[in-house]
Amino acid sequence: MRRKQGLWVMMTALFFWGLTSCGGADLTKTKRQEPAKSETSDKASVHEGRIKVVHYVGGKLGDKGFFDSAERGLKKAEYVFGFETSTVEGGEDSTVWKAGLEKLAASGVYDVIVVGTTPLRELVKELAGRYPKQRFVFYDDTIQGIPNVYAMLYSQSEGSFLAGAFAAMVSTSPELSGANPEKKIGFIGGVDNEIINDFKSGYEQGALFIDPDMQVVAVYVGDFVNQGKAKKLAKTQYLLQKVDIIYNVAGAAGLGLLKAGNEAGKYTIGVDSNQNPLYPGSVLTSMLKNVDESVFRALSKIRGGSLPFGTTEVLGVKVSGIGIARDELYEKYVPNIIKEKIKDIEGKIASGEIRVKSSLTKVSP
Repeated sequence: MRRKQGLWVMMTALFFWGLTSCGGADLTKTKRQEPAKSETSDKASVHEGRIKVVHYVGGKLGDKGFFDSAERGLKKAEYVFGFETSTVEGGEDSTVWKAGLEKLAASGVYDVIVVGTTPLRELVKELAGRYPKQRFVFYDDTIQGIPNVYAMLYSQSEGSFLAGAFAAMVSTSPELSGANPEKKIGFIGGVDNEIINDFKSGYEQGALFIDPDMQVVAVYVGDFVNQGKAKKLAKTQYLLQKVDIIYNVAGAAGLGLLKAGNEAGKYTIGVDSNQNPLYPGSVLTSMLKNVDESVFRALSKIRGGSLPFGTTEVLGVKVSGIGIARDELYEKYVPNIIKEKIKDIEGKIASGEIRVKSSLTKVSP
C-alpha cells in the first residue's frame, strides 16, 4: 500500500511538473512577442504594406526619362519599406486626365498620390482643395500653401548649366570626330513653357561660361510625344544650322532627336534619366533630374512623418537633386579634359562660387 501510495505521489508530481513546464514555455514566448508588438506597432503597419501609394502618369511609362524615373522611386519605396504601390497610366489624351486622377482621389483608398508634371499642376491644386484628406506628392513644378500637397522642383537651371558647359566643350573639342569648327550647339524642348525655358536659360549660361562666342540654336517640338517631328528638327539643326551637339529636353519626343544624332554621326545630351546607353558614343551624357531618388526621399519622409506638406522644395546640385550621368560610356567616350572641367564646375556650383540664375525667379534656389 505504501509502495502504491509513493508511486501515485511521484506520478502526480510529474504530471504537475509537466503542466508547469509546458505553461512556462508558452508564457516565455508570449512575453517575447508582446513588447515587439507594442513597441513597433506603427512601424509594423508600414512594413505590412498599409501605406498605399499610387503613381498617376500623365502619359505612359516607357519614356526612358521622367516618368520611368519617378516609377523607379516608387518601386524602391515598395522594396525598402514594404509600401503597397500601384501605377495608373493616363495616356496621351489630356482630356481624360481629370476623370482618371479624380477617381483615385475620390476613392479614399490611397494614402498618397504621386503625380507630375506641369500639365497636371492646376488639376492637382483643384483636387487637393476638393479632397482635403487626400495627400499628394507632386514632382517637377511648384504648388505652395496647400496643406495636403508637397511639391518638388528640380534646379534644372543648375543641371542645364552643366549640360551647356559640356556641350560648348564638345563643340570645340579636337578629340571628338563629330565636332565641327562652328561654335553652335542645339537645344530642342518639348513645349515653350516656364520649366522648359528654365532648362534653356541654364544651358545658355553654361555655354557662355565656357565660350562667350558660343551660339545656342533653340526650337520646340510642340509636345512631348512626337518623335518624328523631333527627329526632323534635329536633322535640320545638324545639316543646315551646323550644330554638332543637341540637348534633349523633349521627353519621349526626344527619343527621335537622339536617333537623329546617332544617324548623323553627331552628339546629343540626354535628359531626366541616363540615356547614354541608347546610342553609345553619340549620347555622351545625360542631365539627370534625380526624380527617382527625390520620390523615394519624399516617401521615406512620409513614413517618418517629416515631409513638409504645404511647401515646394527646390533640389539642386548641392543635395544631388540634379547632376549628369557618369557611367562606363561617359568614361569611355568623353575626353578627360572635359570630365575634369565638369567636375570642377559642379563643385563650384555646389559651393556657391558659381551662381546659376533661374528664370523661375519666384522659386530660385
